[in-house]
Amino acid sequence: MLERTVRWKPVDVLTSLFATALVVAGIVRFGALVDRGVLLRMSVVAVIPALIATLRGRSPNPSKALQVLLDYYVIACVVAIFDGLGPLIRAVNPVDKDVHLIAFDRWLCGADPTVALERFATPFLSDVLTLLYSLYYFHPIVLGTLVLLDDRARPEQTRDFARYAFVMVFVFFVSYAGYFLVPAVGPRFTVTHAGPLPRGAVAQAIDSTLDWLEKNKRDCFPSGHTMVVIAVLLEAARRSRKTFWVFLPFAVGLILATVYCRYHYVADVLAGFILAFLAVPLGNAIYKRFRGGRWSAPDSA
Repeated sequence: MLERTVRWKPVDVLTSLFATALVVAGIVRFGALVDRGVLLRMSVVAVIPALIATLRGRSPNPSKALQVLLDYYVIACVVAIFDGLGPLIRAVNPVDKDVHLIAFDRWLCGADPTVALERFATPFLSDVLTLLYSLYYFHPIVLGTLVLLDDRARPEQTRDFARYAFVMVFVFFVSYAGYFLVPAVGPRFTVTHAGPLPRGAVAQAIDSTLDWLEKNKRDCFPSGHTMVVIAVLLEAARRSRKTFWVFLPFAVGLILATVYCRYHYVADVLAGFILAFLAVPLGNAIYKRFRGGRWSAPDSA
């Protein structure tokens, strides 16, 4: 009876398990946890996929609005999890590792890369690269929408959106796990520069918005921006060569922006690049195992 009324998808299970793991980590380090309300918020996130699976099971012919919720709800979960990482990271691993990342950058590049890039800085370049950096949030959603639209023309058994959603969420969660292992605040706060970057109105507006939205400041290693955009490129190439070439210039600009805008060390970018090539095939392999289990459900159009 339960299997008839609850239709789990692999991404539901993944999201619930990851949020639950964060709750367990917070309980284990409860004494060091400054914001204990995060446990309640992560608990809510852990329950949401079960509610979605129940709603999916009881709505065999959902309306268009409901279908959008069933397909895209996980975006809110990923954002909510990221928003709560800050106090959990501090409780689990309170010592920042910036000094090691700075040392690696100096060993690799012979200097601080963000300092070396100061000579090229202009307000216009800052505006362009900051804008490209901020578009990170939209790349996986745009590509996911394209995959979802493709599914409408496919037989049910060959639809690909559920796999894509699982892989992309898996990539996000791998990057989040890295923040616990190597907490760091980034060169904006740790490296001495000649002065602030020259910024136009666009860069200033985006910076202030990001600073307000992103409460977790220890999200440098690996570069989640790099991981996600490389994963998007891999998935775009899977869809078509044309899709890959459309996303490529935005991805290149985003990766350049991570260092130029002083958000990341080169070490972060290299780690994100390598991990993306590991996480995407691993996510696909895990998805296949899930897909063969009893919690799988037909992909929705």
